Amino acid sequence: MSEPRPESCATPLWLLDIDGVVNAVAREGALDAWPRSAWVRRMITTWVPDRGMMTLPILAARPVLDFITQVHESGSAEIRWHSTWRTAAVTAFAPMLGLPAIPISIAPEWTERPVGLWWKLPAAQRAVATGRRLIWTDDDLRFYAHEIGDLAQRDDALVIGPPSDTGLTPTHLAAIAVFIGQ
Repeated sequence: MSEPRPESCATPLWLLDIDGVVNAVAREGALDAWPRSAWVRRMITTWVPDRGMMTLPILAARPVLDFITQVHESGSAEIRWHSTWRTAAVTAFAPMLGLPAIPISIAPEWTERPVGLWWKLPAAQRAVATGRRLIWTDDDLRFYAHEIGDLAQRDDALVIGPPSDTGLTPTHLAAIAVFIGQ
């Protein structure tokens, strides 16, 4: 009989990107993904690494924001911002949209970028290497398919690369809900 896994391993880790996943990179919300009334628009002024203070448009679907909040509050998954927003995800993005206090991912590769390696990949690899179930949502996944290898085919990983102009859709949220057992 095998021993139960520690709670930290039993709870999936969700590496959550912002732009193209929560923030649809478009002028208008994709009405085939969410109705017009579901889209929330905001302008955020924040410090962006390597760029300084910037004012950025945000377009997010309320059902996506509600789903993230529900998953976080229920403890169904341990969510971590895995985005170039880094600290601004916690200090500007989440508060502006009424999202809970979600920490940023542990990713030393953000500042110590290995040549030829996508800085986001090692955090995902570390999670599955420790036996952790992984949800990874990032619109850039389609550009790095050659780097992620078989990660997308693993039973213990759910890898979703939504279109940048829509972000997460009802189909994506349903797949995440099934993966985390909701």
